[in-house]
Amino acid sequence: MGEHMSPAQARELAEELRNYREILGVPAYELADRLGWSASKLSRIEHGLSPISEVDVVRYGAHCGISAEGIDALLDLCRDPGAAGYWLSKWSSTLVFAENTAAFSASYDPLVVPGMLQTQEYAAALIGQDKAEWVQVRMERQRLLNNRPFEFFIHEQALRLPVGSNQVMNEQLLKLVLVSAQTTVTVRVVPAALGAQSLFGGAFVFFRYDSHKPLVYVESGFFLDDEQHTAEYQRNLTKLSEVALSRGESREVLAEMASEFDRPEDSPHDPDVAKEQL
Repeated sequence: MGEHMSPAQARELAEELRNYREILGVPAYELADRLGWSASKLSRIEHGLSPISEVDVVRYGAHCGISAEGIDALLDLCRDPGAAGYWLSKWSSTLVFAENTAAFSASYDPLVVPGMLQTQEYAAALIGQDKAEWVQVRMERQRLLNNRPFEFFIHEQALRLPVGSNQVMNEQLLKLVLVSAQTTVTVRVVPAALGAQSLFGGAFVFFRYDSHKPLVYVESGFFLDDEQHTAEYQRNLTKLSEVALSRGESREVLAEMASEFDRPEDSPHDPDVAKEQL
């Protein structure tokens, strides 16, 4: 990632970034505001004095209006073939680009907490302790939560699936309670008691744009933009909105679930322990 770049690479990337911004006519102060950066941070990056992660390269490009091909060329400047590390794959850079250029997004997750809302410990337990760079990318993406509206539909089974320890689950559910209080974030729980009515296929994200047609990202890594498919997922969102708990009810349920995981690892309330005792 950016931290592995040589000084020469950093300067070359910085010059390319600055040139793109100036050619496209985006003022430095405006771009810094869009990215949630200070003016001094933007200046240091554009002069090659501070490292920049690949996620932020994509975010920078997205908010400057740089094409996908241009962003790919910028990412190539980040990648040192002689250094160990992880860099964004094609689909993940496209996902970051889609997230940063959308005016609104809504998602459905039936099995796990969505990546945009995961704690670092939950993500590490899910992805693997040996993939710290992947976890860091996920954490960096979450900075966007303060910038535009998000709506998350999360199935109850995803919230009850143990990932990591009881402490990890307790902290993850508490994070959902806290983040759902943000004005830009809506979290709604889809109750399992609805049975088959609560199931809407695999995970997906629906992106809506001000000047472009909608885009859907599905869990298998595909992006769909044809009207037939996007309309289908739009209908799914309408159905989800009808069956999911309200925002307030969801916060109450999340708080209750968090308290259920607030127990020692060998608690008799743990299903595995209870099974052994029978």
